[in-house]
Amino acid sequence: MQAAGCLLLLTACSGPPKPVAKTVEAVRITQFYADSASVARGQRVLLCYGVENAKTVRLDPPGQDLSAALARCVEATPSANTTYTLTAVGADGKTATQTLTIPVGPARAKIVNVTVSSLEVKAGGLVNICYTVENVTSVTIEPLHFSGGAKTKGCVNDTPRKSITYVISAIGAGGDKDQERVTVKVQ
Repeated sequence: MQAAGCLLLLTACSGPPKPVAKTVEAVRITQFYADSASVARGQRVLLCYGVENAKTVRLDPPGQDLSAALARCVEATPSANTTYTLTAVGADGKTATQTLTIPVGPARAKIVNVTVSSLEVKAGGLVNICYTVENVTSVTIEPLHFSGGAKTKGCVNDTPRKSITYVISAIGAGGDKDQERVTVKVQ
């Protein structure tokens, strides 16, 4: 009985509990990167980021408010070399900032379409091969040794004696290449 009275006395004498100091975790950018080290003009790039303890997150340019997330990616389509700035603001008003520069090169060569008059012909029959391309410095069709220069549209004729695979190549200013292959069977 006496032990219980003692315990009551100790509790009553200790006073109210002391307040625990509230600590605010510092805002932090854990990652900020692009899915590609460079991009061709007109192409998209994914900008990926992660933040901790952020109240708000902003991406400049374009001046876009983003959600505070541990891992998220957003699309961007820079038209010239662009430096992006990610800013995260914590509950205490302190900020964390990181930058990322995306170099932009020439637009990539692209074959829009290739049409062939026939996929089967008799030996010596006429085959017409036409193409439409974008962003090219040259177009070739092998094994015909055809060079269409930088024209965005063109056609060439052939009279194959045996089955043949035509390789249409579009080459861009940066040396990039887009190719299509079309096989014509000769009966």
